[in-house]
Amino acid sequence: MNITTAPGNDSLSPVLHSLQPGSGSEHVSFGASSIDQRLKCKMPRAALHEIFSAKSEDIASSSAFAVMMMLRLGEADRPTVWIAEEKVRIRSGRLYPPGLVALGGNPDAMVLVETGNAKDALRATADAIRSAAAAAVILSVYGNTPLIDLTATRRLMLAASHAGVLALLLRFNAEPTPSAAYSRWQIASAPSRPLAAGAPGHTAFDITLARHRGGVAPFEMRLEWNHETRTFNEAPLSGGLSALAPGGTVGAPERQSA
Repeated sequence: MNITTAPGNDSLSPVLHSLQPGSGSEHVSFGASSIDQRLKCKMPRAALHEIFSAKSEDIASSSAFAVMMMLRLGEADRPTVWIAEEKVRIRSGRLYPPGLVALGGNPDAMVLVETGNAKDALRATADAIRSAAAAAVILSVYGNTPLIDLTATRRLMLAASHAGVLALLLRFNAEPTPSAAYSRWQIASAPSRPLAAGAPGHTAFDITLARHRGGVAPFEMRLEWNHETRTFNEAPLSGGLSALAPGGTVGAPERQSA
């Protein structure tokens, strides 16, 4: 994992210039037929998607979900650029390389950028997306940062659309606010089913699609992650897709003390 500290967006330029633009599929697939059929190829790669942690204790799960979405792209020749403001590291820690390996990822294919504030994080994210050099760009922020508003997300959305890059906005301990993101997901950890001989089961999530600009109705579902195949599978006892009531939104996560 390559880690760089970016006091301003200029320090990211050498990293981006060393990468080469590429191309991939137009849509992101989960791999689980039930959810992919529901989305009907309406999870565009070249777009900004929002991911919220359901509660403060679900920060690790929402981070893992973002990694898994990146791994679903199936690109080994281009890295993921993960940008986080310093507050994220202080409040919730830093990415753990052995954990990435356990999910099926490669830490050497991850460029982690840490900035001193949200303003520099936004600048670095915009630069990383526009370079079209990364398979995915992930921006993680803590709390309701005023700078992450409708205007900022619209700019990131347009940049992702033009560059053909998957952009993920990872919101920790935050409440939903107006956003131009194409989709909004809430992630909560779920109990895994033990495997044969009592071996630890696959990582499991309760996911909620709270909003989708392509017209897909909100729904809830429990998924498991198979790190060997790098695919999501529907948990057998999840009850399948569950429609939300009209106007359903992501619940506000619990606050963490400073």
